[in-house]
Amino acid sequence: MDLPKRTRQQKSEAHSYAILLYKLRDLGIFRNLTGNDYGIDFELELVSNDRVTARGVKIQVKSAENLRLRKDDTPSVGGVKQSTLRYWCELSFRTNVIAYAVDLESETIYITWELFWQAAAKIDGTDSSKSIEFMPAAKSNDAKVKATTILSSLAPNMADHVYAHTLALRRMKDFLAMLGDAYQYDAGTEIDRTSFHDLLEACRILLWGTGNALWKDKDDQVNWMRFAYWEDKSTAQDWDGIVCHTAKPILATLLPALIEALKRRQKQVLAAKYYFSHRNSQFLELVYETLLPNAVDVDSLIQWGNKYDYHARQSGGSYFVQQAQMPIAPKPRPSTKATGKAKPRKVTAKSSK
Repeated sequence: MDLPKRTRQQKSEAHSYAILLYKLRDLGIFRNLTGNDYGIDFELELVSNDRVTARGVKIQVKSAENLRLRKDDTPSVGGVKQSTLRYWCELSFRTNVIAYAVDLESETIYITWELFWQAAAKIDGTDSSKSIEFMPAAKSNDAKVKATTILSSLAPNMADHVYAHTLALRRMKDFLAMLGDAYQYDAGTEIDRTSFHDLLEACRILLWGTGNALWKDKDDQVNWMRFAYWEDKSTAQDWDGIVCHTAKPILATLLPALIEALKRRQKQVLAAKYYFSHRNSQFLELVYETLLPNAVDVDSLIQWGNKYDYHARQSGGSYFVQQAQMPIAPKPRPSTKATGKAKPRKVTAKSSK
């Protein structure tokens, strides 16, 4: 009697899912979405102390069949469609998306950071498929994969990032003016509360995951994002609210870090210009036209702020967006023989897809 036969691909997929779910079983609730092949295989909701958290990620599981290791041991998987890249980007405005690749032979799991920036930079308006890169395996790889998954679940989504980036660029003149006031006015002069609130709000998102390390004081590390914390701390020193004297060290810490973060993010946005020119052209134009100071020491920032309108704007944003909306022609691949570069090494493990 003839019965349905499980294919090699189905067997490999089941094996890779089993490895993934077993190794990450204590993180939370995995919901299987493999029946809908739109570029997402699972969604994970974190569980903490047996309580669901409503925080999680969307997950794509990639196979080892197409997994390649570069000379620096960075794994990559090719054949990702443009439509899948766009789908990941759109999902990322609500929930972060990550990918795993499972080596079925060694049962090693490779993981990406949130996929948005990697995916957005590869969207070019053509029909060409792209590859995505994973982080190299670590000595304690399972722990690394778990930690990265948790961080990705808790990290701000892309809607948060675009909001904070826009807020920071539009208020940068006021932020720098606040810094200048703190160093030039009398010690007891109260700073602009609205500007300080907005600075903390932008930093809360754009310095997520790195902001705590800026502070030596343990209480500052925990509470630095809260306006009320700084106000109470200033009041405890017998000042009336947050004044120039107490604001100096806060602003001197946050503003340089924020500007460096904005520089990194500006490069990412411009690398994803085709995507943003169609998704949010006003945001792309703002990022292109807003210049940021090279030096971030306090004196340089105050001087930059004093001539902000002269330094911080460049024209041509509308034209840049128009050009960005045109499909990007693929670059010709260099010949392996001519360059002498070694071809990527394939992982020998059997594949799930």
